[in-house]
Amino acid sequence: MKKYGFISVFVFLLGYFYPVDDVYIHLEVAKNIADKFLFSINSNSFDPASSSILYSFFLSLLIKVFGDSSYYPLFINLTFGVLTSFYATNFVFLQYGKKFALFFALLLQPLAMIYLSAILGMEHTIHIFLIVLFFIFYNKLASGNVKAFSHLLIVVFFLGAVRFESVFFISAVIFVFIGQKKFRQGLLIGLVGFSPIIIYGLYSLLMGGLFFPNSVLVKSNFHVSDVQSFITILKSKFLSVDYIKYLLPFSIFYFIYAFSRYRNLKLQRFLEMEALPIIILLTSYGQLIFGIMTFRYENYLMIAYLFILVKICNYYLKTSDFSIPKLSAVLFIGYSVVFGLFKMYWYHPVLYTDSKNLYYNQYKLAQFLKKYYHSETIVANDIGAITYFTNIEVLDMYGLGSTDIAKYKYKNSGENDFSYFMGELSNRKNARIAAVYPEWFVGQIPQNWVLVGKWKMSNFRNPTIRYVNFYAVTKNDIPYLRKSLKEFKDNYFPR
Repeated sequence: MKKYGFISVFVFLLGYFYPVDDVYIHLEVAKNIADKFLFSINSNSFDPASSSILYSFFLSLLIKVFGDSSYYPLFINLTFGVLTSFYATNFVFLQYGKKFALFFALLLQPLAMIYLSAILGMEHTIHIFLIVLFFIFYNKLASGNVKAFSHLLIVVFFLGAVRFESVFFISAVIFVFIGQKKFRQGLLIGLVGFSPIIIYGLYSLLMGGLFFPNSVLVKSNFHVSDVQSFITILKSKFLSVDYIKYLLPFSIFYFIYAFSRYRNLKLQRFLEMEALPIIILLTSYGQLIFGIMTFRYENYLMIAYLFILVKICNYYLKTSDFSIPKLSAVLFIGYSVVFGLFKMYWYHPVLYTDSKNLYYNQYKLAQFLKKYYHSETIVANDIGAITYFTNIEVLDMYGLGSTDIAKYKYKNSGENDFSYFMGELSNRKNARIAAVYPEWFVGQIPQNWVLVGKWKMSNFRNPTIRYVNFYAVTKNDIPYLRKSLKEFKDNYFPR
């Protein structure tokens, strides 16, 4: 039986393809760091598609030492997934005992979905692990262990390096320390936590890029400048499903607990007693308003919510009287169980469907581009696999992997002449072909591009994506593209 188990694992790894294209962006950036010390998805220009400094450098170190392999993200994530589960459960065991550790362990995977983060191959598993370490060291510091603060600074530094959205978390930590009148410690947290982001920003500006990575500016709301737009975004965020299903139930539950227990306490004392929950709540609202809070981005918050749930349940267990706050805790536990099971059910297709589709869509597209457009500049929008498995330079129409496009979108968010800009840029960069999702760029396709063919996305989980359209950038490029598509007999493809 053990023999067949090992064979199954071997077969799984032999043909493993990541469910998200972003992993291959990290790998391509890491290759360019290892080869040219260039934090970019393109080898001949500065186009920083990755938003994780730490993860990209981690992968580049492995590539430099051991050679290139697409399996590094999987092994890194599986390792940190195991470490996260062990340290988190052990922390709960030491703090609250065996029964709570069992309760925590049972809810950990459905809510925080560490197993899914590990299989996705992104930096989120390391992010979750660092949040666990922060809880551990902060509790030691609060218990009087002064040396724990230096460990806390190390964790905060890596948090700043692993994901740029850690600015929400670091800012919340600074706020709590200042509220506790620990001004020196708050200042040190800020200096250390923001230093990786500042160092990267200065490097990016010197290289001709923007202060933040392209993906941060394109995906987030950091660039919103006028008050009316910001109010509109706030309304949409607080009416969104992500707020209603993630943050609103936790906020209500925690408010009932905090009000019943601390309503007569001064703010400084409250911040000392409830520092970690306040940090997580402030982080959550920052993430909601300025970032993305769905699928994999919120899992570092889910494990924090679970830590706080255990803490509050431990408090209520010591009070024998029935109360509304105690009832809210019971209801929130029930909601967490149902919600965790729902998450597992909803995201389970990622383990198979998304890997399969990425293989049949992005990998096949990469094969096509490698065969017919080797070493050329390609306009595209899903850029990970097609850059990692080929030797092309990419013009990312979405903006993540192209600094020129990210700059344009950042400076001209209210204008609608993107199609003209894109036509000029594709000609200037000598691109002959564009392969993009038409649903993403309605009204933005340059008029001089000619639609030559399309591949249908079969069984794709995203209902807004149905085709990859192939455009010839000029009329002279039509015959070769038409001939190439016809020759690529595998295209849609034996299933």
